[in-house]
Amino acid sequence: MTRPAAAPSYRLVAANTTTLRQTVSSTGTIEPAQRSDLNFGVAGQVTAVDVTVGQQVTAGQPLATLQSASLAASVAQAKASVASGQAKLSADQSNSASSAQISADQASITAAQNQLDNAQSALSAATMTSPIAGTVAAVNLSTGQQVSAGGTGSTAQIVVMSTGSYVVNASVDDTQIGQIKTGEQAVITPDGSANPIYGTVTSVAVMPAGSSSVPSYPVTIGVTGSPPGLFAGASASVAIVVKQLTDVLAVPAAAVHYGGGQATVDELVAGKQTSKQVQLGQTANGMVQVLSGLSEGDQVMVTVPAGTTGGTGGTGGAGGRNGGFGGPGGFGGGARTGGLGGGARGFGG
Repeated sequence: MTRPAAAPSYRLVAANTTTLRQTVSSTGTIEPAQRSDLNFGVAGQVTAVDVTVGQQVTAGQPLATLQSASLAASVAQAKASVASGQAKLSADQSNSASSAQISADQASITAAQNQLDNAQSALSAATMTSPIAGTVAAVNLSTGQQVSAGGTGSTAQIVVMSTGSYVVNASVDDTQIGQIKTGEQAVITPDGSANPIYGTVTSVAVMPAGSSSVPSYPVTIGVTGSPPGLFAGASASVAIVVKQLTDVLAVPAAAVHYGGGQATVDELVAGKQTSKQVQLGQTANGMVQVLSGLSEGDQVMVTVPAGTTGGTGGTGGAGGRNGGFGGPGGFGGGARTGGLGGGARGFGG
């Protein structure tokens, strides 16, 4: 026996003052704000590795050293050559040597000084130091190992990265990149986490990355503060706020009906369903701004298809009063946060 389809029910939603945000969604990779991939600048045998993975280091701290006896000998020899050249120049000047001889002496000293500078640079390069304060992320050296200048392959000999500050390297396609500006706020949700963190767009590329048929532009977002639980290389979802309206009266867009060039909502007044004309403003993430026709707290009816939960008579909020991204570490504002939603649904959609 075929039963007639059940009539759709409804739920009641209160018109509330809230914040509407237009966002552009993307994905990206969490990276340390600073990272140094380090290799010895000279070839030699490793005599000491002074750090281990996970160790905190300061800027300028020695990390590893090479056998330097021959390098030190080269420095001493170069210093002797400089001294010898200076002594010869002084003697020739005292003996009123020709200008050609004096010029030759000076050229010899310059050449010797260049050799000394190079020898001292090579000796300094035998000690690897950290250019930044941070955490040792990788050590690909061992005592006794022979290394070449600059390392081999793409693997750094030691990697140091900052762990107190992070960025998210994201990309935005060519249809939306024009909406992204430095200084815009963003909500970042690391994969596997239910707790968003916050950030600010710090750079927007003017050239696309790669050669895809759909150009995408790199966008860098600096993470606000030092939130715990971030890992370099982890993926994250990003919602960049490109427009925001605060303290606007709004209802779910699903509550609005259109016909005859007018927009109406069904309101429950004294237990009776009443159709009321409304004037609408901007739309974002499933909510629509109400410019006139409703007051805060008015109950509007949202149809619930048959077979779904939230049937007749249920009451829900339209987003609650909030003045920004609220909550700890947010962009400021109220104590509750309305959902950002996804995508780049535009205002006035």
